[in-house]
Amino acid sequence: MAEGSKGVNLASVTFSKNELEALLGRKIKLSELENALPSMGVPVENVDGETLTVDITPNRPDLLSVEGIARAFSLFAGGKAKQYSAKDSGVKLHIDDSVLPIRPFIVGALVRNVKLDERSIESLMQLQEKLHETYGRKRRKVSIGVHNFDAVQPPFYYKAVEPESCSFVPLDMEKKITLSEILELHPKGMEYSIILEGCRKYPLLVDSRNQTLSFPPIINGELTRVSGSTRNIFIDVTGTDANAVMDALKITALALVDRGGELFTVEVVGKKKLQTPDLECQLEELPVEKINKMLGMNFSEAQLLKLLSKMGYTAAGRKLRVPCYRADVMGWVDLAEDAAIAYGYNNFEPSLPNFFSMGQEKRSEIVEGRARELMTGLDFLEVMCYNLTNEQECFGKMLLEEKPHVKIKNPKVEEFTMLRTWILPSLLKIISESKQTELPIKIFEIGDAVSLEGAHVNESRHLTCAVYDSKATFSGIKSIADALIREMGWDVDIKEAEHPSFIKGRAAELVCNKKRIGVLGEIHPQVLSNFGLEQPVALLEIDLTYFF
Repeated sequence: MAEGSKGVNLASVTFSKNELEALLGRKIKLSELENALPSMGVPVENVDGETLTVDITPNRPDLLSVEGIARAFSLFAGGKAKQYSAKDSGVKLHIDDSVLPIRPFIVGALVRNVKLDERSIESLMQLQEKLHETYGRKRRKVSIGVHNFDAVQPPFYYKAVEPESCSFVPLDMEKKITLSEILELHPKGMEYSIILEGCRKYPLLVDSRNQTLSFPPIINGELTRVSGSTRNIFIDVTGTDANAVMDALKITALALVDRGGELFTVEVVGKKKLQTPDLECQLEELPVEKINKMLGMNFSEAQLLKLLSKMGYTAAGRKLRVPCYRADVMGWVDLAEDAAIAYGYNNFEPSLPNFFSMGQEKRSEIVEGRARELMTGLDFLEVMCYNLTNEQECFGKMLLEEKPHVKIKNPKVEEFTMLRTWILPSLLKIISESKQTELPIKIFEIGDAVSLEGAHVNESRHLTCAVYDSKATFSGIKSIADALIREMGWDVDIKEAEHPSFIKGRAAELVCNKKRIGVLGEIHPQVLSNFGLEQPVALLEIDLTYFF
């Protein structure tokens, strides 16, 4: 999801100690930071003088800025939770129906009287980009625009336009270019153009004078560039998920509020009217018994409330008020996790479980591991193919009639439109892409195959091997099948059979307890031609699931 990888994808956030101190309103020792931040679930990745780089897990987008980290640090140290509010700005943002099929959601906010300098602007841009890369799924789900409000005239209009019908000066350029040219010439356009691939019209945000603020999710206009002299900031967030755009708006706007800005709502006018941002806090029950059972503790309700106050929660009668900027809290399990963080994982006393069990290797792993050893011993090279394929490769090229299968809804590319029902075509494709390699080519895969019976989906594990060589024959692949059956100790018979993908008289089926569990033989010349192969191919495919 983001930069770095340590089991979980993490986003790295860099800030200076001085900047954190300014937000906290007090001095703090570097050693205190290095000890406290990991306890909060924010491990310190690097310290370079007064500059720190920390890792943020994807479930805490509110910590993707120094403002969010300062807020969390203050709470963790016993500070009081901030109560955020917003006044009505009177600004309206109109949504045109034309943009709904493309990028349907937009929200906005106005933050007045913000004092910015080079460092705070860098922090704001870092937050924006980290949210794009992680929570926004590289801008597909969410994209954020930050604008100098004083350069434009509300109300604002969000609509879809023809790519050649509009031109403006994008950020970091000096002349007007069309939306199509932005996608072709601007670095951000080239990077994110895939998001708008296939769209006949593109989203555009303009003001009452038809001045362009933004071409979401690609680039803002130079007109609204934020600088050190900017005092009033308009934020727009567009995307494909209503909750996600609102969360991203709150996180971005409150970062500016924490720097002294005043927050004002924007009225979004579409099929219904909406005041954004919505700062109403979610309420959650506090199931003390469940949390204690999960953590192995015996906390009282008062103790849990005190712990959770360190994570920003406040009491609301018999319920808890979740901070409005927390996008990750979905239920009591999240409360339990936050209580554990506040208590300190190092403070939990380890204990042995009060039961005993014998672990053993899963049967499927034993079968697959043994089969893998045998195939390697027979001089086959293991490959791994995509589980996704398309009807032409799975059926058409194999001379088979199409049968029920699991289809991909709204596939992005023609190559991947379904889940494969067998592995054999995947190996033929690999051979076709590797046929310049010295012969013989001997490959195998142990992987998933998916079949559809009515509304029921069956997943199975298949072993498939292939030999591509001028001397590849039915007898050769049968001898491999015989060796596999013998060494695995299977009670399997090989019986003559016909199959459209194989040469007549040179195909067989594998049968166990009168059930067909596999097929082997020499591939039909037409199939070879369909895959661009010039030498014979002998293949074997068997369903290993039967032996698990």
